[in-house]
Amino acid sequence: MSVTVDDALLCRLAGELWAAFAPWRGPWNGGGAAAAYLARRSFRSGMGLRWRHHGRDRDERDENVEALGRLERHGLLTRRVEKTKVLGVRLFDAGIERACSLAGAPCWSAGREVCQRVAGLDDETATMLHLGTRWTAEWALAGTPANWAGCGGDELGRANRQILSALEERAIPALVRGWLQSGADLHGRAWYSITSAGRAALAEAPAEVPPLIEADEDCALAWREGAHAMQVRLAAAPRSEREIGLLPLPVHGGSIGGDDVGPRGDVPTVGGRNYAASAHLATGANVGDDMAAPGVADSRPGRSSTRTRRTDS
Repeated sequence: MSVTVDDALLCRLAGELWAAFAPWRGPWNGGGAAAAYLARRSFRSGMGLRWRHHGRDRDERDENVEALGRLERHGLLTRRVEKTKVLGVRLFDAGIERACSLAGAPCWSAGREVCQRVAGLDDETATMLHLGTRWTAEWALAGTPANWAGCGGDELGRANRQILSALEERAIPALVRGWLQSGADLHGRAWYSITSAGRAALAEAPAEVPPLIEADEDCALAWREGAHAMQVRLAAAPRSEREIGLLPLPVHGGSIGGDDVGPRGDVPTVGGRNYAASAHLATGANVGDDMAAPGVADSRPGRSSTRTRRTDS
């Protein structure tokens, strides 16, 4: 299929958004946690993610600004403009669905499925944990060993990381919609908790499946470039003097049937207040002991785009 400038830009913006909501696994000693919180808050408030000009030269940047206007007219996103300057961009659900399909990334139905699994485990352990916010460990959802903290460099460790990465990819749509919240500890292990919005979504009938759109490698590459750019910006962001950002979850796993099901203690804190609904943000590709932002080819999702995907799966 022929990929337009509009579709490539849409996928790049969606990649930035996905990277902004993937579980934040560290590092914790810089401005990244504060930048993560601020980026999520901006999107949730309706202001959108900060717009940055894309392109190698002025002509290409102008072309992308024109594409941004066309995407807005088609109802796929909205821009926040002051005078003649674009400050922020917020993707609508229709734009996200199209971008996910073009890049071969999981969308709403995948997030809903993860919500169902979290809710099921949550209901099983709720009376035993006695937590204000109940967290479900990623390994309990993925079926990987409970002691995962890098998994090691052997073949089994790599296989477990791939399973956990696939779970994260499917959970991010629910994080974007606010159906789930995520938290992590200092070792980079993540937990998920379902929100009231997530339970409300599960109580409703699933949305109608959109028509098929063929995924495209160029769109997948644009997605990965956007995700990588966001990861780099977050990692390099200076610490805000007024926001300390997201704090790691305490590690006190509750043992039920021999498996750690989640941490006990306070929820992540921002500015002295609890912000459980916006727990951790985004590299989405921090695996093993390497906490640096990955290369473009390693950023997820959108790695595979050689087959037809549904826009919501």
